[in-house]
Amino acid sequence: MMMMTREHKALFALLDAGLWGKMEPDMATVFPLSDSEWAKVLEMARQQTVVGFVSRGVEFLPEDHMPPMGIMVNMMAYVARIEAANEKMNATIVRLWRHFESKGIRAVLQKGQGVAALYREPKLRECGDIDIYFPDIDASTDPFEGLEGVKRTKAPDGSWTCWVDGIVVEQHSRLLDIVSPFKQDFLRNLIAEKGFESVRIGDEDGVDVLIPAPEVNMLLLSTHILKHALGVGIGLRQICDIAVACHTYCQWLDMDEMDDIIRRLGLVRWNKLLRGLIEDKKSNDLLHIILKGGNFGTFTEGRERALRNKASRKLHTFRSFCKNARFALRYAPGEWFWTMAQLVGGQLR
Repeated sequence: MMMMTREHKALFALLDAGLWGKMEPDMATVFPLSDSEWAKVLEMARQQTVVGFVSRGVEFLPEDHMPPMGIMVNMMAYVARIEAANEKMNATIVRLWRHFESKGIRAVLQKGQGVAALYREPKLRECGDIDIYFPDIDASTDPFEGLEGVKRTKAPDGSWTCWVDGIVVEQHSRLLDIVSPFKQDFLRNLIAEKGFESVRIGDEDGVDVLIPAPEVNMLLLSTHILKHALGVGIGLRQICDIAVACHTYCQWLDMDEMDDIIRRLGLVRWNKLLRGLIEDKKSNDLLHIILKGGNFGTFTEGRERALRNKASRKLHTFRSFCKNARFALRYAPGEWFWTMAQLVGGQLR
């Protein structure tokens, strides 16, 4: 188990304060920090893509515990870039959804800005790409046809990856990251029963965008974290996403029903591990993966060399799942088995 350093404790204290709007007294005892410790906290926040909320957490510190001016300036500049990226992302989503509406295509936004809408301050969440699920179309339909200035490639499963306004847009063939073929009928029925809800993206000229219903969204966020934890790695931003979603949805969710869904999917041990990190904020096997590699394992040793071409990327992914076999067999053996089977099949094609 990885030991929590002073810098780790400071990072979690600031992130917690930035997310929930208050600094917990027992977490504040780690301050003040030295200049070198502050530099390390900022570096880790960047690696975990949570600088926006860490910077907000700094505002809850007393004057004599504030970071040095150089760190403050770097934080403010970074936050300004996050906010600008979110504005561009929202504008692109508005453009895409108006295009889909004009073609009569129903689109569901997965994670990303749909989850950001649940935050107290959505503009502080660092955005990535745009993930979309189309529940009513098959592989013969190109939902992006007619969009100007769009580069796109088609995957073997018929889904599309596009570049719109410089932003990666991925079409997903399934809504949930559950690979086991024996769970698909249950998942289809669950999605059909629970359906979707809408959130507003953009300001006055924005659009209403479909996202999964609370039960499905919680499952989506959880299994997304699981998929990456089993493989190349996952970061604190995704943990923040599910923590905020849980906080938002807890008043509506039937927790007995959610526990039954988790049980039927064979994810009881995984769910216990994830909830332990969110609720107790204590070090565990999942936190070790998070702190080791940063967001999606970006800072794992040797990753840059492994991403030189398509073949090396596939091999890197396969090796990552092999390295995490002990973790996987402890918390989600079924999903690991079927994911490995899928990866082996992909290697052979």
